[in-house]
Amino acid sequence: MKGSKLLKNEYVFSILSRFASVALSLLQSVLVARYLGKALQGVSAYITSITNVGAIVITFGMHQAYPYFRKKLGKDAIFRDYMSLITALYALFLAMACALAFALPVSAEVKAAIILIPFFGYSKIVAYVCLVEMPNVRNLWWTLAGVAEVIFVALLWIFLERGFGSVVAILLFIEAFKGVVYTVLLRPRIRLHRGLWPLAVELGKYGFFPMLALLMTTLNYKIDVLMLRQYSYITDGMIGVYSIGIQMAERIIMIPDTLKGVLVSRLAKGSDEHEVANVCRIAFWSSCLMCLAFLALGRFVIGLLYGAEYSGAYEALLISSFGTIAISYFKLIAQYNIVNKKQILNVAMLSVAIVTDVVFNLLFIPLWGINGAAFATGLGNLVCGLVFVIWFVRKMNIPAGEMIVPQKKDIDAVKRLLKRR
Repeated sequence: MKGSKLLKNEYVFSILSRFASVALSLLQSVLVARYLGKALQGVSAYITSITNVGAIVITFGMHQAYPYFRKKLGKDAIFRDYMSLITALYALFLAMACALAFALPVSAEVKAAIILIPFFGYSKIVAYVCLVEMPNVRNLWWTLAGVAEVIFVALLWIFLERGFGSVVAILLFIEAFKGVVYTVLLRPRIRLHRGLWPLAVELGKYGFFPMLALLMTTLNYKIDVLMLRQYSYITDGMIGVYSIGIQMAERIIMIPDTLKGVLVSRLAKGSDEHEVANVCRIAFWSSCLMCLAFLALGRFVIGLLYGAEYSGAYEALLISSFGTIAISYFKLIAQYNIVNKKQILNVAMLSVAIVTDVVFNLLFIPLWGINGAAFATGLGNLVCGLVFVIWFVRKMNIPAGEMIVPQKKDIDAVKRLLKRR
């Protein structure tokens, strides 16, 4: 009975669910890293960085526009035309991507990324629509897709010697799997007609700033890998090691990542900026605890799970961790801006963070290699978090201490949770 009461708390339930999801993603990460080895892991990180950026550009925020137009026009008026438009656009994008990959004199990695971009973009859109229409079913299949990926990688490990084709197959499989599954679940009835073009224009107008904000966010995470590849003395193996360290660092903020979804729900139901401050405190201290645990056990865990060839990943984790904690503020305050239609502010503040990250990468990669990139990433994340906090406390007239210092109500809440146990 006490346990069921605890699970009724949206934040607690989300955190517990997130731990299960992270455990599955960790298993997938370990299998892929072990199977590919550090050099191919570096190739995979490079292709993924390009593909993620490209997918955001071609989706143009259309997935984020769907809830607005569904609410405004109703499902019957928008769903069929929306899915017809998306299907037509992505068939066109895939044909263009194949033609470009064949025609352009670029590396095999870039050719693969160009072809993968439409798959990443399409799966992102249909997954989002499925989340709106049938959230529980979508979340179930999201987990099952993770299980399918683990099985797929295990089969590759058993039956196929690793190589560049393995990298592409792994990246393609999960996006194609999700794209097919969510399309089948949505059961769209495709109807192509001239009225789809005005819809595309309206979706583009709405989606531009959400796309820009998402692009800025992604660049803030991926710019380091893209820049590392430009230095001839940085090998794919080094990038592979670096990518594992940064992946581990990103798991420090898995609790803020989880809390932001619940925060959006509460803000949409009327909660104010003080709720943001409350959640920021929880996120900050939970991230600090996670950081200490990762720093204490990280070297052992990386060696145990990923193997000796990835031992250098611990330095990237250690160096970048101080900024990773600060990024939790960005993740939560940005949600407040989105709910209150202030996404242009997110774009402006993220621009500051990205410029800082690029400048620091240019300064420190030549000095310290992948550790310089980790240091630049940490500084960039720290600047990003500080910019969002400074704006928020000034604009909302909230004391800075309320964003960091535990309050009496926080301590009382912890005591109540402990008593229930």
